[in-house]
Amino acid sequence: MHAPRLVAFAAALTSLFAFAQTDDGGMAVAPAAANPGGADAPGEIIRQGFDGPDAGDAVPEPWQQTTPAPAQPATPEEPTKKEETGSGLDITAALAASARISYEGATPFPLDDKSGPTTIAPLMTRVRVTPEIHLKGFGLIGEADTASGAIIGTPSKALVGDRVPYPAISALDLRKLYLEYKWNSGAFRVGLQTQSWGLGMLANDGAKDPEAGDFGQQQFGNTTYRALLAVRPLFNLGGTFKAFETALAADLINRDNLSEFSRGDRAFQGVLALRFNKDPENNFGIYGVYRAQTNVNVTDGGKQTNVFVVDAAGKWEFFKRRNRALKVGFEALTINGTTTQARNENAALLKVQQFGAAAKVSYKANRLTLLADWGFASGDQNPGDDRLENFRFDRDFKVGLVLFDHVMAYQSARSSVRASDPNLVGIAPEGADLLGTAGSITGVWYLFPRVKYGLFDWLDVYGGPLFAFSTARLADPFNTRIGGGTAINSLGGRPGLYMGTEVDLGVQARYRPIPELLITATGEGGLFLPGDAYTLPTGGVMGPVGFGRIRLSIAL
Repeated sequence: MHAPRLVAFAAALTSLFAFAQTDDGGMAVAPAAANPGGADAPGEIIRQGFDGPDAGDAVPEPWQQTTPAPAQPATPEEPTKKEETGSGLDITAALAASARISYEGATPFPLDDKSGPTTIAPLMTRVRVTPEIHLKGFGLIGEADTASGAIIGTPSKALVGDRVPYPAISALDLRKLYLEYKWNSGAFRVGLQTQSWGLGMLANDGAKDPEAGDFGQQQFGNTTYRALLAVRPLFNLGGTFKAFETALAADLINRDNLSEFSRGDRAFQGVLALRFNKDPENNFGIYGVYRAQTNVNVTDGGKQTNVFVVDAAGKWEFFKRRNRALKVGFEALTINGTTTQARNENAALLKVQQFGAAAKVSYKANRLTLLADWGFASGDQNPGDDRLENFRFDRDFKVGLVLFDHVMAYQSARSSVRASDPNLVGIAPEGADLLGTAGSITGVWYLFPRVKYGLFDWLDVYGGPLFAFSTARLADPFNTRIGGGTAINSLGGRPGLYMGTEVDLGVQARYRPIPELLITATGEGGLFLPGDAYTLPTGGVMGPVGFGRIRLSIAL
């Protein structure tokens, strides 16, 4: 069979499901892409249905499995193609795939007061495959990345360790492998799964790079060995009641911001979530977590954490019209408990008291979109007391290009190495290995207004200034310790509270040669102008840092 006919045949057999609101305010299941190809996310290339499911009986995706936003069409009002076939078996199968290659580089900047300017310019690749198969209500879902990470262009581990925003290339990274059973009002899943909630400030699956208007590139994704039960308890009442969801989960964390199973960390979580979920763009809820973490390689009581998390999040779309829409999203959380992760000579057990919040607003009018982001992460002004107060956003939550992903990330990674160097400090302090932020936002509050304009249906330009301020003075643990406890930054100066200003610009082009294939080219650049948080010993401030990235993505 010729290639064009094969593609058309595969498309004709596609059978997909998503929520749609009925005229009476209830929830029905309508055909729509379950895995649509976004700007940098995999799309579905094959989904064969033998006796396609009845729309009235199909089961909506539960709250935990996020649905990527649909791709922007290459032409306006591009119709959705759908067709079902039957052969007596209720079996469906799908295969999604994507490939990404990017090259980015920052102008040289100092990592500390002893080393000279360092160049960071990684060449990154990633191939992602997501197969799944379903028989009636049962399903088996997998996802894996291969050739994922930086091939060249990153500093050595001896200089910055391995808590960095650009991980070294790996042959295979298994992200999902789980069984599920769905019924009319819920689902049960067990196995290796990704986890995400709200804006992704606490739990982020790293499933999709930011779309045009936002900046950055996701490299990680939280994964967990999870048993999940998600139900809609009022489903049978119909109407709006169908949108109420509750979920229970038991987790053994495989990988997230503060835990790596492969390094001996054992983080267990119990999760309870309640949410009103009209559809992926209109929902709000609360997410509660109890987490207990230890390390099998530590026997003296160190690296133990017991905390409670309460996280409220939501997003809603207002005034939606053909060419106008206002979208508002928020997330706010508190973390309270105890830990020995960063115990010191003054306290063997630390109280954890952390707070974080973020908001995203966008208003679209025809081709023009106005966007604004705000965020706050509590800081820890006194690392030597009995409290741990610095909250970290998930490392895949991206804001801007230069400050968080480069300057803070690599200077904190260098601080971790220096604080652990036995030639400098003797015995490394507790928690020194976690000082590297890996690109996380921590100890700052920021404001990031932007403008996006669609020159064509397939081409967007966007940009704006990022303003960042410290919620606790930017202190390097090693320099601060040898300086007698007064806050001293990585560069040897006494930091102020203004992190600096960053100006970012981007352009993104999309091309669909056939409906099943999306090719995206993205170019982004930024200039960071440091503030007095980066004061030098001489009294001046660190020089500007420039950055550029080009990225090519192919989604099937």
